[in-house]
Amino acid sequence: MSDAPLLELIGVAKSFGAAKVLSGINLTVGHGEFLTLLGPSGCGKTTTLRIIAGFERPDSGKVLLRGRDVAGLPPYKRDVHTVFQHYALFPHYSVFENVAFGLRIRRLPEAEIQARVTEALALVKLAGFADRRTTALSGGQMQRIALARAIVGRPSLLLLDEPLGALDLKLRRDMQLELKAIQRRLGIAFVYVTHDQDEAMAMSDRIIVFHQGRIEQTGTPAEVYHRPRTSFVADFMGSANILSARLLRSYEGCARIRVEDEVEFDLPREEAPPALHGGELCLAVRPERIHVRYEEELPLRGDCVSLPAVLTDTVNLGDETQMFLSLFKKSAKTVVAASMDARHQTERQDGTPVWVDIRWKDILLLEPPPVG
Repeated sequence: MSDAPLLELIGVAKSFGAAKVLSGINLTVGHGEFLTLLGPSGCGKTTTLRIIAGFERPDSGKVLLRGRDVAGLPPYKRDVHTVFQHYALFPHYSVFENVAFGLRIRRLPEAEIQARVTEALALVKLAGFADRRTTALSGGQMQRIALARAIVGRPSLLLLDEPLGALDLKLRRDMQLELKAIQRRLGIAFVYVTHDQDEAMAMSDRIIVFHQGRIEQTGTPAEVYHRPRTSFVADFMGSANILSARLLRSYEGCARIRVEDEVEFDLPREEAPPALHGGELCLAVRPERIHVRYEEELPLRGDCVSLPAVLTDTVNLGDETQMFLSLFKKSAKTVVAASMDARHQTERQDGTPVWVDIRWKDILLLEPPPVG
């Protein structure tokens, strides 16, 4: 396998009229990699995919496929296939003919078409469906046919634009596992577009988080979840409690911060905080990293900070309880804690005083979101 990336975007920008959709996108896709473009609606991820596919041309920048700039080539001249959310199957064709369509356009020998289609249908577990009409298929089966039609041409890169978006939750989760298994068996690079964080975490080798036409962060699922670089990524990947903070001073291995203009404490830091002295920053902590204790209980052992709060609401989610807490015993700032501890499933009256214990290692210091 070559060390050079299969695909590389360099400085890609795109506008539609006065609306700037992409601003200087730089990314790479490795051979056999499962890369996910993740972000909210309108962030530029689908436009990026369409530029890779050749359905849109960038205003500037390069699209290198195996080192060759293909930005000016039409889709059919690229070794790239696309699977769309709405499948785009031919209703008057059989399953076999839907999958074989691209091969017939290329005028491959009939024996090779038969062999390739049979192999592709077996790969997506639809070997006995060749003679059926697509109108008789379920949503999950149609998604598999669309995938078979894309992989039968044996592209080096497969693009998937929210292909599971029309499926129900259980089927979508089943298909996530199927897609990842197929990708591993084929060894084809996948570029997958979704706004679903759980989907991205479950399937990807790497995730690129988009926000307002820019790349906010690139990394493995573990990196973007546990070590987000910005408050947007921290909040978008799962959920996070974001508190305003100010850096009062820093010295070797430690930062003195003030949180919500209420409490000051020293926080050990191996890296320099993302702010100058007196500068604003954000403090983030995941709900599952918050330890809630009642006033009669002892604090956590070890290095942690304790913040006073009151309980405002609880939601029982089976084996997990979500707790909504107003920090500093006032209603201005609410944080959410997630606990599997049985003691939190016992009803407590709203307004109950509690303490929020957060271990130092679970506190993230991030740059504040840009104004405007």
